[in-house]
Amino acid sequence: MKDNEIENFFEGKFEIPQFDSLTANQARKLQNQLTKPVGSLGKLEDLAIWMAGWQSKIKPKIDNAQCLIFAGNHGISRRGVSAYPPEVTFQMVENFKKGGAAINQLCNLADIKLKVIPLDLKTPTRDFSENLAMDKKDVISAMQIGFQSVPIDCDLLILGEMGISNTSSATAISCAIFDEDVEKMTGIGTGLNNNQVLKKIEIIKSAIRLHGKKFLDTISILSCYGGRELSAIVGSIISARLKSIPVLLDGF
Repeated sequence: MKDNEIENFFEGKFEIPQFDSLTANQARKLQNQLTKPVGSLGKLEDLAIWMAGWQSKIKPKIDNAQCLIFAGNHGISRRGVSAYPPEVTFQMVENFKKGGAAINQLCNLADIKLKVIPLDLKTPTRDFSENLAMDKKDVISAMQIGFQSVPIDCDLLILGEMGISNTSSATAISCAIFDEDVEKMTGIGTGLNNNQVLKKIEIIKSAIRLHGKKFLDTISILSCYGGRELSAIVGSIISARLKSIPVLLDGF
């Protein structure tokens, strides 16, 4: 793949596939013809119809599901916004690779391929309460790694992340995008006590005062508040959309 796919995407040079409503409607009709009360399978039926629309198959399949876990370290962690130090990111990556984490067991049970992708763990992003977390070229580089990590034959993409203090990054991003109060969006993360949560809130507030809200583009938001792992997830989602691969997200 070329190195400028992310730039090409944001410059509108890709034709973006759309949801196949015709196939989805045919899948819905099939659901209603099965020997069961209409709608009796609840959300499962909605998911099957959704999958049908993205796979353009009346009977969608999951034969090659892929789980990608991206890992990155955050400079904001030095401010004490997490209950654990950045070294835990390294330890968890090793645990993933050795098959010792919960996601390993879930992927084994569901026959899902798992790949763990660490992103320059020895070089944390900058403390975004004092500076830009990343230069835009670093954001694009991380997004490109995510973009290139999606197998073309994947039929369901599951995305996850590991990175101490990444809930602080996610909180700041969410507040910037949705103009929400920091108090409302901030949680305990890895298990903070009340005083630590209050400190986390104040640090995120200081970052928002520095960078502001309501950005016009994705790359600017990630540059101000993001992490490499979050940027890589964005790149993966873009890649999946261009390949019409359904995406399952979990987390913040």
